[in-house]
Amino acid sequence: MDDRIEAFLRDVLRVKGSPNFDVRAAVRIALTNCEQNFRKHEMDNFRKDEAAQQCRRLCRDRVVEEIRRRKGTSTAEHLKIVLSIIDSAGPYPFYDD
Repeated sequence: MDDRIEAFLRDVLRVKGSPNFDVRAAVRIALTNCEQNFRKHEMDNFRKDEAAQQCRRLCRDRVVEEIRRRKGTSTAEHLKIVLSIIDSAGPYPFYDD
């Protein structure tokens, strides 16, 4: 798995048990950081948006995988919240190039 995606997962797991407002902010920041990282590493300027979209898909897929692995646990419930935040986030929430 991509280290950038694993870093995203670690960041969102770190806020487990925090108030919803803090979880939402942390997920959006972690997602934005990951997207910016993917954009930065894409050499073709015309594909930077595609790279950010790929990042979001990979983050989402990784969260879904982790929900399945941790089914029935409080961590799975936390990750379901994370998933809903990813799904509701607009494109490139805070990015600026």
